[in-house]
Amino acid sequence: MPADIYFLNHSGFILKINDIVLVFDYYKDPLQHVEKMITDGRNKIYFFVSHFHGDHFNPSISRFEEYADGYILHRDCDLYLRDAGKMHLMDVGDSYSNEDFTVKMYGSTDAGGSFLIHCHGITIFHAGDLNWWHWAGDSDAANLDARNNYFAELEKLSGGKVDIAMFPVDARLQVAREWGVKKFLSKVESGLLIPMHAFGNVWAPSYEFRWLFPDQKIWIPQKDGDMFREE
Repeated sequence: MPADIYFLNHSGFILKINDIVLVFDYYKDPLQHVEKMITDGRNKIYFFVSHFHGDHFNPSISRFEEYADGYILHRDCDLYLRDAGKMHLMDVGDSYSNEDFTVKMYGSTDAGGSFLIHCHGITIFHAGDLNWWHWAGDSDAANLDARNNYFAELEKLSGGKVDIAMFPVDARLQVAREWGVKKFLSKVESGLLIPMHAFGNVWAPSYEFRWLFPDQKIWIPQKDGDMFREE
């Protein structure tokens, strides 16, 4: 089944699978794709929030409550809804399912968690802030801890296969920008890779990356609002 994918901003995406609309880490939506999905009137809308950081979580998503079918959030998010039955708070390791999808929350190497979702035969992974965060200004000990924590989280996903993976490729990491995504792809088979969380220039895969993963399909959004169809 095809999926229409919309890049909102930063780590925010919409995946539309038939009449199911999954909105991930809504922060900004300059082209108002979410509003268009709602005014369509035929879609079932679900919001997923990986954690409370302001570049992943915008409490204004509550304004869509009348039209949304559910909100699936890490427990560290503070969101008020009039209908508490639409709220599904998750901790790492939790699972939730309904008639439209199943979701399990995996870990992060920063705040919150990451999402593994099965929807209409499509498997989706949104990493949130799961990444190999290697900062040039940190001590060797801190960076070693960051590496070990990341490797430990990846082992829980190792050997898996996803159709669509949204994963951080953050320019601020400089020489380490691709370390996390390369390690992820060495552990998890991903049909389509979508970079996110750029915090700087749009990612251009290095020669080393393309040499290591010559057959990896990648969609790299160039600007807010870009759209891609995955067949």
